Amino acid sequence: MKTMDNKNYHGLLAVNKEVGPTSHDTLDELRNILKYKKIGHIGTLDPGASGVLVFCLGDALKTVQFLVDWDKEYLAKIKLGEITDTYDAQGIIIKKTNNLKLDGEKIKETVLSFKEQCWQTPPLYSAIKYKGKKLYQYARKKEEIEVRKRRVEIKEIEVKEIKLPYIVIKVTCSKGTYIRSLAYDIGEKLGCGAHLFSLCRTRVGPFELKDVYELEEVKRATNGNGILRILVPWEQVLGNLPAIVVTEEFKTQIKNGPELKREDIISIEKGFSPREKIGLKDREGTILAIGESLVSSEDLWRLDGKEKVFQYRRVLV
Repeated sequence: MKTMDNKNYHGLLAVNKEVGPTSHDTLDELRNILKYKKIGHIGTLDPGASGVLVFCLGDALKTVQFLVDWDKEYLAKIKLGEITDTYDAQGIIIKKTNNLKLDGEKIKETVLSFKEQCWQTPPLYSAIKYKGKKLYQYARKKEEIEVRKRRVEIKEIEVKEIKLPYIVIKVTCSKGTYIRSLAYDIGEKLGCGAHLFSLCRTRVGPFELKDVYELEEVKRATNGNGILRILVPWEQVLGNLPAIVVTEEFKTQIKNGPELKREDIISIEKGFSPREKIGLKDREGTILAIGESLVSSEDLWRLDGKEKVFQYRRVLV
């Protein structure tokens, strides 16, 4: 692939991934369309899922580690009464329950019980690694391993439709949540088994399904400077972070990661707590670095100037 060295290709682009291709297939297609290699994506979607897939281009790749924590929202169709080995419709049915005897209230009550933090077992057919190998590599060879549960957070969940054997739910969750596992767990709790029939991711952080572009639209935008008009600046996405405005002298030294002291601070944009992600900005609002606050914004002015107040995670300039 002939790569175009276009230094203006910096920003975020939300694409509607279709059912069928993997997230990496979609990444490769986007690279081919743009003739540009410096692209990565935030999170993945299974081949059987569609919806919002966010890509970082150029300098925006520096910010990926700060964006992966974004909440995600899904619209999931679950088929009750059937369990598959992959927890979704692409797998083999391994158990079936006929004559479902479930009323709507019980289904709603069960689904709502999964709100808040919970421990979830990832599907065996997933890319999570165990002892250097991906889980699906063990599953394909029928090798038995102990899959560790992971803590996830279901922030919002509701039943949108019940047409047995199918139900449609809307879920807002933390990173690392497997909707396939959620579908399986709902089936287990109802006592009938279930699998994920179809899935659409409707939001990733601030990017909603209504805001995304089809790959054909991206292709048409390659004429002229159309791509530059549809890219979202990474500074805009991270602009709502709490921030400390620093002096011009400190700015000139920031590539060396100097320790932030009280005399280097001009002002504070939005209050913050200890261990919160914050930015360092110049007077013009440019984000110079992102890191972690070691004290609260309230305590910052009470310190004697010797305490460490900021831990760097990435210098962006």
